[in-house]
Amino acid sequence: MYVRFIIINGDPAKIDSSVEYLEQTARPQVEATAGNKGFATLTGADARITIAASYWQDAEALKASGTALTPLREQVEAAAGGPLSVEEYEVALGFRRSIPARGAVVRLARMEIEPSRADDAVTFYGGETAPRVKGAPGLCSFQLLLDRESGQGMVVTAWENERAAGDFWPTAQELRAQVAERVGAHFSGIEHYSMVRTSVQLD
Repeated sequence: MYVRFIIINGDPAKIDSSVEYLEQTARPQVEATAGNKGFATLTGADARITIAASYWQDAEALKASGTALTPLREQVEAAAGGPLSVEEYEVALGFRRSIPARGAVVRLARMEIEPSRADDAVTFYGGETAPRVKGAPGLCSFQLLLDRESGQGMVVTAWENERAAGDFWPTAQELRAQVAERVGAHFSGIEHYSMVRTSVQLD
């Protein structure tokens, strides 16, 4: 599975109207596109950044949708009153314990690895990291996203509330240190978001 992130750096005064546009206009069009596996809308803690994440069953569906939905992205940019950027990743690992509700806490940990070590990273996350994350109280979902050509990626976790995310923070720091040591990953920062709605089919 693959994902396209539309990252919108919009006008804070238009955040409500841009989210409404994403939910009422963009979501139905994206979800009706061939190969779609769900759509998620996230809002940033600073009230400027909004992420529209569309998931696709394979690389071919991702590519085809990029062309088909270009006019929609232009409309989203106009509604938000600010520029947008596009990032695309393979969903290298993913699981869900529950569907994140509106207001769920989402953490994005950006990372970079040598492209030649992408498989090592997936193996380590699958064998060492994911089993420890699965048992965390309040966890909704976990995703490891990778661009194997550039080595850019991120770990995305969704939590029922701030307390659950905060309680896991020391363990998350420990796990990131292990990944850095074992596969040479460099983590560049943690981004904080709130879930608006998701229909992503991780299972």
